[in-house]
Amino acid sequence: MSKIEAICISSKRREPKRSVPYASFLYGGIDGDSHRGISKREVSMLRSEDISAAEIQAGFSFPPGVLAENLIVSGLPKDLPVGTELKIGTVSLLLIEIGKKPGEPHSYDYRGWCLLPDVGFFLKVVEEGVVRLGDEVLLSFPN
Repeated sequence: MSKIEAICISSKRREPKRSVPYASFLYGGIDGDSHRGISKREVSMLRSEDISAAEIQAGFSFPPGVLAENLIVSGLPKDLPVGTELKIGTVSLLLIEIGKKPGEPHSYDYRGWCLLPDVGFFLKVVEEGVVRLGDEVLLSFPN
C-alpha cells in the first residue's frame, strides 16, 4: 500500500518547504504553495525510499520539504510511467514528467543535494480536493 508520508508547501520560491498535516489541491497546484500556477509541474513528489537511500549516502537526514518536494509517498513503484493517475481521496493527480532534462537548471538544493532532477515526479492536478497525512495513494496505470 502506498501512502502520504509528508505534504510540504512554501509561501516563497527558493525557500525550504514546511510540512503541513493537510493541504487543498487545486487546479494549478497546492493552495498556499509558491509554485501554484507558475508551471505545468504543479506538484512535485519524491518516494520516501529514494530519500532514505540518499540519507544513507549523505550521512545525514533530509527533513520533509528541504528537497523542494510537495509530497513524500511511501510504497510507490520506482518505475511509474508517465500518464499514471494517483488517486488520493477525492484528489486525482496525473504524472506528467519524471525528473528533469539533463542540463535543465534546478534552483534549490539542501546541503548540496537535490533529488527532484533525478528521481522526482511531477504531477498535474486533474481533480481538486484535500490530501491529508497518512492518506492512501491508489494508482491507475495508462493503457
